[in-house]
Amino acid sequence: MVSYDVTALFTCTLVKESLSIIKERLRNDTSLMDRTELSVEQIMNLLEYCLTTTYFQYDGEFYQQLEGAAMGSPVSPITANLFMEDFESKTLKSYPVPPKFWGRYVDDTIVVIKEDQIDQFTDHINSQHSSIKFTMEREENGQIPVLDVLISRNQEGRLSFSVYRKPTHTEQSLNFTSHHPLQHKLGVIRTLNDRAHTIVSKEEDRQQEINKIRKSLAVCGYQEWTWNTVARNKSRDDNRIPRRNIVPSKGNVGIPYVAGVTESLQRLFRSHGISTYVKPQNTLRSLLVAPKDKANKVDKRGVIYQVPCRECSSTYVGESARPLKTRLDEHARPSSPVGAHASFHDIDWDGVKVLDREDNWYKRGVKEAINIRRTKSDLNKDQGRHHLPRTYDHLILSRDSRPSRRGHVTTNSR
Repeated sequence: MVSYDVTALFTCTLVKESLSIIKERLRNDTSLMDRTELSVEQIMNLLEYCLTTTYFQYDGEFYQQLEGAAMGSPVSPITANLFMEDFESKTLKSYPVPPKFWGRYVDDTIVVIKEDQIDQFTDHINSQHSSIKFTMEREENGQIPVLDVLISRNQEGRLSFSVYRKPTHTEQSLNFTSHHPLQHKLGVIRTLNDRAHTIVSKEEDRQQEINKIRKSLAVCGYQEWTWNTVARNKSRDDNRIPRRNIVPSKGNVGIPYVAGVTESLQRLFRSHGISTYVKPQNTLRSLLVAPKDKANKVDKRGVIYQVPCRECSSTYVGESARPLKTRLDEHARPSSPVGAHASFHDIDWDGVKVLDREDNWYKRGVKEAINIRRTKSDLNKDQGRHHLPRTYDHLILSRDSRPSRRGHVTTNSR
């Protein structure tokens, strides 16, 4: 048994070649017109646009990705997989003695081949395409890992399967005391338990795996009742026992998780037939990862902004879907309220603040009206394009002056 791994599959997938492969597949698909009203040419035009308009910014400069499928794009895995299907089909047909078994998942492949053919076959697959190269790993002591599966072969040649963990695995899971909804924590048990029952082939190994999971999760704070809850839910689902008093869903809504509050909101929404899903307010990715250069303030779009005067307390609050710089240039005209004020006072253009961001046109108008009311901007001729009833004044002003936990005054317009 040998495993092969494609080196940097997405970035090595040639776009032009992939488009040709996909176009040919679509033309040979006799059932395509039963699934879509789009023609092959229309589909290809859309796909080409998605694959060839990948731009990114680094160190203040914009770049275009010329080759390879973009990491993170929803269409990249499909494109790379179709590219690899064509590659492996041609590669296996062109080898005089194909492997007994070839199984691939994305860029990981498990192969069963005669031992004296391994080196020759490896050279063959690495010579078929200039951009597709494989790394190879042989079995050791009758075992080889593939993804999270450890394949073992006994002396009779029979295979068994168990869960594989890398040597760097720490047995750490979502801590039960962390600020996450209960269903996420129960999902940890359900996922690890289902993996044990799906992958592990021997009953004694399966029980050892479950005991290992129980021990590691106990360290993370999971108690016995959590396992019982998962087992009870699975039993109900397996036996298709319907829940009582369930109102048909009228739609779904995402809400942030706040312990003790979200659960009550979910029950309230559920009573009105609205399904809910919970989304985190903060993630490690949002706090630590910055995949793009920070945009300059004046280049931002969809903003609610404030223009101050350098010589007095006057301010102007506005909103714009266009770049802020474009809107500020318009404010410099004498016909605008800011421009008129600039005729006798010095406007602090460098001190312009972005108060909020919002892409939705309606919501941006609401936020503009809230900030005009909150900051009491006297250069505004009106209260914004959204009519905000005076009923909200007490709520806006009381939230604005509410002390925070650190003793500071909260000025969050949201």
